[in-house]
Amino acid sequence: MTAEIKETSATVRTIEITIPQADLTAPFEKKLSQYKKQVTLKGFRQGQVPKAMILKQFGESIRHEAVDEAVNKIVQDELKKANILPVGPMKVVDFKDDKSADIALKVEVEIDPEIDIKGYADTGITVPATAISEEEINAEYDRLVQMWSRDEHVDRAAAKGDVVVGNYIEVIIDGEKQELPENREFRSLLGESASPGFDAGLVGASAGETKEINFQYPEDHKDERYRGKTAQFKVEVTDIRAIVPPTMDEAFFEQVGVKDVEDLKKNLAEGLENQKKDAAKNKAVNEAIEKIIEQNPFEVPQARVYDLIRWSINRNAQSEKDMVEPTEEQVKALAPEAVKEIKKHRILDFVANAEKLKATQAMVDERLQAMANAYHVDFESLKNHFRQSGRINGLRDELRIQKAADFIVGIREAAEETK
Repeated sequence: MTAEIKETSATVRTIEITIPQADLTAPFEKKLSQYKKQVTLKGFRQGQVPKAMILKQFGESIRHEAVDEAVNKIVQDELKKANILPVGPMKVVDFKDDKSADIALKVEVEIDPEIDIKGYADTGITVPATAISEEEINAEYDRLVQMWSRDEHVDRAAAKGDVVVGNYIEVIIDGEKQELPENREFRSLLGESASPGFDAGLVGASAGETKEINFQYPEDHKDERYRGKTAQFKVEVTDIRAIVPPTMDEAFFEQVGVKDVEDLKKNLAEGLENQKKDAAKNKAVNEAIEKIIEQNPFEVPQARVYDLIRWSINRNAQSEKDMVEPTEEQVKALAPEAVKEIKKHRILDFVANAEKLKATQAMVDERLQAMANAYHVDFESLKNHFRQSGRINGLRDELRIQKAADFIVGIREAAEETK
């Protein structure tokens, strides 16, 4: 047997293998013995089927299995000796076996190419300062109040800010009559829908009234099929409901976990500030990554790309049987973003290793505490669960990569600054 590894590309290694026919004798006989013990044929008890009958019926299958096992062992041994770690299944690209001359084949495996990232310590990109305005805080407060509001029936004509409930009778778009949905009911919060003309036509309507509304969809309507088109709606109004905001009392504040309105607005301000900071940092990190990628080009194995796309489209699958393979169209459409994401992770992993960045216990506890607060669970119980399940290692690596992302945009601990 001979085997030679060749560098086909930065991400592909080809193993050229030859196997003398004589080398298959022992594995073939071993496999034949296993078949003889397991095979059951009509007229023979298990383990008593004559060797000649097994060879006649299963000889080719036994040979294929023997060859496969021999090839797999050779490939694994050669990769181990060469310290090569494949990132996907091996692929046989050439196979010759006439059962007399030596078996000759070529096997390809994909690997992560070695990278040596330069310039990551001084990208020139930093995170800009952020600030929130009183208007933003008030808008978030109004949004929260609306979220906690309820609607109730009122015996009057509809006004802006009311919810109008009704049924579609007829819909015509650009002169073409549309098929109505099975459920013809609509609920429209006047002044908040994507079709201001429809809302305007409902102002002043009363329950029991039939309305004909003519309007034109905005040019920037969220559904591009309707942008700029004329519309004629005939609807029956079944109910007018007024929005009733929550009472700002002790019971409400206890329900949302604050002391009073001032405390509520303080929490909202902190949340908005954190959102803005995170958005600014993410933008800066992505800009830095793009700059580093441009300065340090490297290839990504197709197996990595495929695996990430497969994970992406199956992230909500409940079990393995619910998972599907990506189509060619999905791979083509999602590959550019997948390549960028894989490069980003490899760069940050390189930075973390080069700078010896690690997640401190304080960082781990801080993240676990935030998760415990978000899910309303006990901190120690959550921490023990992460330890026992092994997820704590994944969390540490996630925080380690986060430190690397901070590093490339100039966010560094004092010890790192003095290296």
